[in-house]
This record gives sequence, C-alpha cells and structure tokens, in this order.
Amino acid sequence: MDNFGRLMFRMAAFLLDRLPAGLRHILASAGAQLDYASSSRKRRNVRSNLEGIGTNTDTSSVFNIFRHHAANMTEILAASRWDAETIRNRIPNADTSIIEEALGRNRGVILVTVHTGNWELAGLYLNHAGYRMHVVAGVQMNRMLTNAVKDAKQRMGIEVINPDYSYRRLFKALGGNGIVALLLDGDLFTGGAPVELFGKRINMPRGAVRLSERTGAPIIGGYCRRLDNDRYHIHLEKILDPETDGPIGEEESMKRLYGRVEEYIAQNRDQWCMFRDFWGDRN
Repeated sequence: MDNFGRLMFRMAAFLLDRLPAGLRHILASAGAQLDYASSSRKRRNVRSNLEGIGTNTDTSSVFNIFRHHAANMTEILAASRWDAETIRNRIPNADTSIIEEALGRNRGVILVTVHTGNWELAGLYLNHAGYRMHVVAGVQMNRMLTNAVKDAKQRMGIEVINPDYSYRRLFKALGGNGIVALLLDGDLFTGGAPVELFGKRINMPRGAVRLSERTGAPIIGGYCRRLDNDRYHIHLEKILDPETDGPIGEEESMKRLYGRVEEYIAQNRDQWCMFRDFWGDRN
C-alpha cells in the first residue's frame, strides 16, 4: 500500500506541476465539490467549528473551507517539484527577520501555527530559504499518502517527526539550531491543559510551552494566508521567549500562547481548514 501511495503521489505531483494554473484551479474546484457532496460528517463538523468561533455557517461559508483545502492539496502536490524561486514568487515580501534574530542565539525556534491558509507551502518557503525545518506530523493528506508526503519532505531536507517519538528528537533539532514546527489545532496530543478559546474552556496541547521551558528556545507564532492570484502572506511574531520573559509559569504561558492562536484563527476564519469536530474532540 505504501508503494502504491508513493507512486500515486509522484504521478499526481508530476501532472499538477505541468498543468496551467487555470486548469489546476478547475481541478481543485471539482475536487472540493466532490468532497463537499460526499461527506455529510465533514460538512457538519465544519459548520460546528465555524459556529464555535462566531462566524457565518451558511452553505457558501462552509463550502469555502472545502474549496481552500482542495486548493491547498493540489498546490502542495505541485509545489513538491517547485524550486526556491517559484515558491518565493508565491510568497513575496515575506519578512523572516524575527526568525533570523531568534536563531542568532543558537537555541533554535519553536514555530507554532494553525490549519489556515496554506501552512504546508509556508514550510516549504522556510526550507528553501535555508532554515533547517523539523515538522511534527502524523497522518498527512490521507493514510495512503502519508509516507509518500513524508518521503517528499525529507528529500527536500525537512525532517518529519512522528508525534509518538521521544522528546529527544525535538531537543536534538533545537540543539542543532533548527526550527521545530507545530500545528497547535491538530489532534496529535494526549492530555493537554484547559485554556479558553472563543469563550470556551477546552484542552489544548502544552508541548510547545514545555519544550520552550526546557530548552530556552523562543516560541514564534504565525500563519500563511491565501491572497488573490495564488499569492500568500506570511505573518510572524514572537509569542514567548524564556530569555526576555523570565519564568512566568505554565498557566500564564499557555494563556499567552493560545490568546494568539485564537487571534490567528479569528483573522483567517474563512480559511480555517478543520474537518473534524474541533470543539467536541477537546472537551
């Protein structure tokens, strides 16, 4: 099955890379309509998730999430074959100076984000910019393609770290002054700690905070928002820094971290690609 998945990934990447942008958009639109029509559970979950953040839940708003996700999937397949210049042209004027400054202290960076815009393309951008990327990820796209996606990333120099691996892998990545990327609205954690998001008390992962406390690595947050004409905007900001913030405690660190996560989702609520029941899974 893994070999079949790898073959399908390579074939899809080869074909999508060669399609004109207009045809790729048509293909993504068709995929979004098929996905939307065939999965009542996904539609229900998206509507519940949008309702939970206080935004529109009409048919157009729900379908828009499917449309963004389909565009992401076709784009990331094609982008696995793109060179650095092609990816830079998609994300013009990105300011990564805050990452440069943080890496200058040789403690690495913990980069946190959420499933908005095209988070995968942002990772490729940073990788092609010369940063050592380490991404914590489980199932990607779907189970059949997970190993193929992992292989493609590792060929480009991005280490994919399974969430079941020991923290030692993360310590090693940060010790080598790399960037450890975490998607905080994912489902790859157990336990967690209660925080308030959009007026609701739910459990969220505390791994980023604990990793920062133990290594001294700052936490930088951000997102990659889809704009018009296949362009993107990357926003980056420092959220927590043990060197300058001092020992503020886990509870306050979690509050500060997820206050920014809430803002990232709120600012990109029309592009929050979340297809499981986010609120129900966190209670």
